[in-house]
Amino acid sequence: MKRHVMDLTNEITIICKVLRLNESDFAKILGVSLETLNNWKFRRKNISFLNLEKVYSFAYENDIKLNPIYEQILKEEYVDKENIILFYGTKKPLCRPIDFINNSKSTNDFGIGFYLGETFEQAANYISALNQNIVYCFRLNLNDLKIYKFNVNTEWMIAIAYFRGWLNDYKDSPLIKRLASKLSDYDVIIAPIADNRMFDIIAEFVENEITDEQCRHALAATNLGFQYVLKTNKTLKNVKLLKEMYVCQKEKEHCLDNRNTLTNNGAQKVKIARIQYKNKGQYIEEILK
Repeated sequence: MKRHVMDLTNEITIICKVLRLNESDFAKILGVSLETLNNWKFRRKNISFLNLEKVYSFAYENDIKLNPIYEQILKEEYVDKENIILFYGTKKPLCRPIDFINNSKSTNDFGIGFYLGETFEQAANYISALNQNIVYCFRLNLNDLKIYKFNVNTEWMIAIAYFRGWLNDYKDSPLIKRLASKLSDYDVIIAPIADNRMFDIIAEFVENEITDEQCRHALAATNLGFQYVLKTNKTLKNVKLLKEMYVCQKEKEHCLDNRNTLTNNGAQKVKIARIQYKNKGQYIEEILK
């Protein structure tokens, strides 16, 4: 049975106080001894993933949403002019020290980098369909970092297509060369999150099936929030892991429902954008010729 190092001090205290349970009663509910509960609470022993699921599921079923509570607390405590809180969901457990240079694909949205989201929900949605239950919360100090921010615009669409390796036919374009050169100077890239739906839309733009205006408005309809891409080793000195957040199965199911709802709503908006902006804007061959 896999075991995990996790600080449950506050979780156990919150659950017992909100539900007016003493710790002995809570231990009985979980099917463990009070000694075992205290060992978890004070990190004297690691907790199995099975028991983590019991703790977080019990809280969630009793309307105690631990992760959103912690997101709010951590943002209140750490966010200021120089610091932000970011979240990381991954297909595999996080390896430390972080080594994204050797463990990241060059064909990601913006090439090799460490990709973080701005909300817990983004990361939880990402792992909702995966065999993973941990979302990692980081603090990033922005001091002395060079940052470039994209919005949903033609430059962002072309940048993703370039890094994804879809623009080989236009590799000699002056615009592509200027964009690649410019982005190489930045430590952090902030950009709208692109999912599979977005890739399909951008692919149509790359294949000259829709214009940049149709593509931009269709992409804006998906509205998944922003991602922060750490691109240089310098950024690793400025990022600190604050908390591991366990996402129980019921919370994952809720995230999956939300994700499906967003997908369905976004699909309808995309159809409208295609019709409303038909023949408006430029095709990619006109932009990059």
